[in-house]
Amino acid sequence: MQEEWDVIVVGAGTAGIPAAIFSGKRGAKVLLIEADERIGGTLHWSTGQMTAAGTKLQKKLGIEDHPDWHYEDCMRISGGDLHPTLAKIAIDNAAVSFDWLMDNGFEVSPETPVAGHGHEPQRVRRYAWGPNGGLSVLEVLEPILDEEIAKGTVTLSLETKLSTLIYNGGKVVGVNIEARDGTKAEIYGKNVLLATGGYAANEDLWKQLTPDYPLRSWCNPYSRGEGIIAAKSIGAKVDGGNEFLCSFAGIMQDPDDPLSVRSGLILNPHMRQPWEIFVNKKGERFVREDHPSVDYREHALLNQPGMEMFIVFDEGIRQNSPNINHEIQREHAESLYGKHPSYFKADTIEALALQCGMDEARLKNSVLEYNLSVEKVKKDAFGRESLPRPINKAPYLAIRAVGFTVLSPGGLDVDDNFRVLDQENHPIPNLYAAGEIYGKSRLSGKTYLSGMSLLPALTFGRLLGQRILHWENTFEATG
Repeated sequence: MQEEWDVIVVGAGTAGIPAAIFSGKRGAKVLLIEADERIGGTLHWSTGQMTAAGTKLQKKLGIEDHPDWHYEDCMRISGGDLHPTLAKIAIDNAAVSFDWLMDNGFEVSPETPVAGHGHEPQRVRRYAWGPNGGLSVLEVLEPILDEEIAKGTVTLSLETKLSTLIYNGGKVVGVNIEARDGTKAEIYGKNVLLATGGYAANEDLWKQLTPDYPLRSWCNPYSRGEGIIAAKSIGAKVDGGNEFLCSFAGIMQDPDDPLSVRSGLILNPHMRQPWEIFVNKKGERFVREDHPSVDYREHALLNQPGMEMFIVFDEGIRQNSPNINHEIQREHAESLYGKHPSYFKADTIEALALQCGMDEARLKNSVLEYNLSVEKVKKDAFGRESLPRPINKAPYLAIRAVGFTVLSPGGLDVDDNFRVLDQENHPIPNLYAAGEIYGKSRLSGKTYLSGMSLLPALTFGRLLGQRILHWENTFEATG
């Protein structure tokens, strides 16, 4: 007789781990599958930022907040461009998830909560993270999962990837899996939860689902979209791929490798006022460099050819400005100019333009016009306020930067019980999904909403394990 699991969870990350934990606490026999050699998924890459309204932490600090206010902020910042039902579920249940983390030992960074960090601010201080980023969350989840494994309710299979879904009689009844050594198996279960993350590490799938924008990615290398591919092959709806907004901005270590982006540049004026100018491939400025809205700057870069820009400055700025890259010391960065494919150095502006592939006259004019605004001869064309010094001391320098992604914009659609929907918006029996596999755009639209990735994924996984998934003799888990 074929062994059957109560719950098969594919992906041991932000959504999959809590789904397995809470299913196990309800007495389920759970198989948790992970392609990587370790659990955690994108928590190893995430900054760990979370937003929740009405938490115990806020109450302790005297911060008045309500999920309705959180929802209104998200709708305001996104322009209403998000999935209203999923957003409401995520926001209404966020405080319980956050409090559960804290009750189990999660510690917030001392500077949090804050109203905003990196993206558009919200109305109250509800934005928090741990001192070790996403790993602070994993440090809470892992020992709780280990308890369920020790009890025998959860079986963890690492280095095991999803191949296809087993679809019989109009419903999903299991999964085909493959271990790293090539061993294959058919696994049957009453509930299959896809928590495999996004596709930002799969260039071919990116071209299919997000064809209007080039892939430049800094993400979990296991974000290859296996769950999306498997669900799509049995008729699941996949959309939202072009609801994309790039992050501002990263450096490609290899121009031919879309996954080689590093994100150490400090381009947020709240953290470092710009001394440089930003120009596009034509050599023209395209944005106010010190604009207070990161959303504004991200959309400006999104609309440039190739989502590419050059950070242009001179030796005087290099010597005197705060370091522009928190991952590279100033002394080491000096050795990169002229040797790294994204760092350029020349004795004249014209020669710098040639190295970067820009129009010489346009770049020279951009620098000239900027210098005139620094010298108060004329007002800056973009209304820039930070004008510390002109660009006029050789050698002249440029860093090529690109708009990049940390998340996938598109993915599977689900109903309010997280059941995967087919092309006619009907739920596919026994198939569920949670986390980034939905696509970032479901909960952020074509922008970035503070903390609306990690905690919703954890919350959806918790709700699935705690009360949504069903098998014989089920009950609701409480803690």
